[in-house]
Amino acid sequence: MRRITRGAIGAFLTLCPSPVAADPAPPATQTTPRATRPPAADTARPATPGADDPQGRKGGPVEWVRTLQLLQDRIAAGSLVAHESQSLLIARIESDLLNAAPDVWADRRNLQAAIVFALSGGGPTILRRLTTQGGLDTPEATLARGALAYIDGREAEANRHLRDFETATLPPTLAGAITLTQAALTVNENPIRAISLLDRARLLLPGTLVEEAALRREIFTLGQVGDLKKFEALAVQYLRRFPHSVYAGNFRQRFAYQVTQLDFGRDEARFATFTRIMNEFTPESRRDLYLLIARTAVQEGKTDSALLAADKALVLCAPDSLEATQARLYRAAAEIVSLATFQTAQRKLKAVDRPRLPARDVQLFDAALSMAEQIGRGLAGTPAPPEADASKRAQALAEPAEVAVGLVPKAEAAIGQVDQLLRKSSP
Repeated sequence: MRRITRGAIGAFLTLCPSPVAADPAPPATQTTPRATRPPAADTARPATPGADDPQGRKGGPVEWVRTLQLLQDRIAAGSLVAHESQSLLIARIESDLLNAAPDVWADRRNLQAAIVFALSGGGPTILRRLTTQGGLDTPEATLARGALAYIDGREAEANRHLRDFETATLPPTLAGAITLTQAALTVNENPIRAISLLDRARLLLPGTLVEEAALRREIFTLGQVGDLKKFEALAVQYLRRFPHSVYAGNFRQRFAYQVTQLDFGRDEARFATFTRIMNEFTPESRRDLYLLIARTAVQEGKTDSALLAADKALVLCAPDSLEATQARLYRAAAEIVSLATFQTAQRKLKAVDRPRLPARDVQLFDAALSMAEQIGRGLAGTPAPPEADASKRAQALAEPAEVAVGLVPKAEAAIGQVDQLLRKSSP
């Protein structure tokens, strides 16, 4: 099958919102490690934040932060109520930490709890106060300054304090938070070391939000380095251990993007890996994920993967359902970049029931159909209708070809012009 261009299909989606980003680095206060297990030496039961024990045993920083950790474990288990309550609890704990008596911070366990709190979504305020007051002993001073730099986005300084810090002697909760932070600081430069750190974080705090977050991050790092065997193993593990996590939706979106980048449609081994992972989902979830992958693959120009995913989705769709309409749209959008299927794909696009589509797919449909018409005019040697600045360029593209083999270069040129027009019209 001769291709008009591998990446051309992405051109008509410049008008459409991207379903997923290329795994951008999220804000530290939202996705930094959420440690959820207390230090082994402290076995007191959780207490409600607000009591006044300077040693942190029955209502000080250790117990307040443990309350947050328990709430975050419920988030990993899928509690939307816990997720919605988190910001209120964080605000309450921050207020209590800021109002704690000065002698509270003489106990290093309270300092450690403050660091964990900051790296668990609590933000930099308490660390900023503690580090400016002075008097902190090492290693807490180093950890507090490094955590504050990380949250503030000062990566060079965070690296200086944290990157090579030995966490083996720290309580598990703090060790998990610091290890996840070290992985985040390392992943771009040394993903293999980041994978090792994420392995350690998972083992430190099994069953907690720390393990859930470490699994998610490690899976996508493995995909980036091409370790498909471990990628498959950990993806299956995540789906079995945290199927109801509040962040599972984010996992599915990033998973769709990752498998698209692997271009499983062009490699039998990768396709087998992809199929085994997909079998872990329920049929309904599998259908929805196939649709997401098909659309993502269309946007990324991975037409083989788009076709395979759309076909897999169609098998799981009721014949006249919205999902079936979406699958047919994605398949037709992928087919228009092939000379062998272009005309059929154009007919399929015109047969799509546009009013049924959700808003983002209406944009995709309109852009795909417009692009198909532009390509069709170019292939037929017919000038496009005059349109603003595009008129002369469209006329030039319509010059008769001397031989049939010139059709593909002409189509590529037409797609390039359409791509420029779409980009100029993007908001």
